[in-house]
Amino acid sequence: MSAKAAIIDDSGPLAFEILPYTGFPQEAATAVMGKVLARAGAAHSKVARFLSTGFGGKAVPDSDGAVPDTVCLQRAVRKLNANVRTVINVGGHSFTVFHIDDTGGLGESAITDMCTAGMGMFLDVVSTALEISPDEMSGELSLSGKPLFIDNQCPIFAESEALSLINEGYDRCDVFAGVTSAVANKIAGLARRLGLKEEVAMVGGVAKNRLVMAILEKNLGLRFADLAGIDPQVVAAYGAALLAREGCSLDNQSLSSTAAERLHREGKP
Repeated sequence: MSAKAAIIDDSGPLAFEILPYTGFPQEAATAVMGKVLARAGAAHSKVARFLSTGFGGKAVPDSDGAVPDTVCLQRAVRKLNANVRTVINVGGHSFTVFHIDDTGGLGESAITDMCTAGMGMFLDVVSTALEISPDEMSGELSLSGKPLFIDNQCPIFAESEALSLINEGYDRCDVFAGVTSAVANKIAGLARRLGLKEEVAMVGGVAKNRLVMAILEKNLGLRFADLAGIDPQVVAAYGAALLAREGCSLDNQSLSSTAAERLHREGKP
C-alpha cells in the first residue's frame, strides 16, 4: 500500500520517505528513491549499495539484492532497542509475529497473509467508505468513538456492514472504532498463539493507529517498547539500509549481478 525508503551513512540515518503505492513496483521504487535522496541532499551516484525488501522487493530496479522483511525488521529492531524479544509487524497485506532470541537471532514466527482481516488494507477500505482521512484514521478521531460490534471480517462485507450502520443513524466514529477494535483483536489472537516474550515492539503502518495500539496494550497486558521514536512504517526500510551498509553480511548468492560487478571492481570478495 506504500513504498518506503531509508538512506543512511556511517554516522546514522540521513532521511526516510513514505509514498502511496500507486503504480507498479518499479515506478514506486524509483519515485520513493528520488524523494529520499532529495530529502537527504544526496546524489544517486553516491549510494554505495542498496537492498530492497517487502511486497514487490524483488522487482525493484538495480537493487543489489532482495532481503526478507523479517530479516530487515530483526536488524533494525536490534539497532533501535536491543531489549525487544517479540516483534508484531502489521502492514497492508500481511501481519507477522516473530521472536528475537537472546543472541539477536530470529526465533519462532507466525504469519497471516491469506486474509486482510487484521491488516492495513481492511482499515483502508472501511475508512475510505466512511470518508475518513489517513490522518483522522491514525489520530484523535480513532480514539473518539464508542466501538460498535462489527461481525464481518471480509473487507467487502465489513464495508457493507459499516455503511448499513451509518444508514441506520450510527455515528461514523463509533462505526470506525468498531472496525478498528476488530482489527486489534485479530492481531492479538495471532500474537497469543505464538506467545509473547517481553519486551514487545509493534511496527508497520497499522502501528500508527492509536486506537489499535491502545486496545492491543490492554488486551495483551503490556506496554509496547520504544524504538527510538522512529516512524514504525519505515523500520523494515531502515533495516534494509543497515544490511546494505554491512555488505559483508551478505553472501554473493544473494546479490544481484549489478552488485557482484561493483564488488569485483572494488576488489572485494
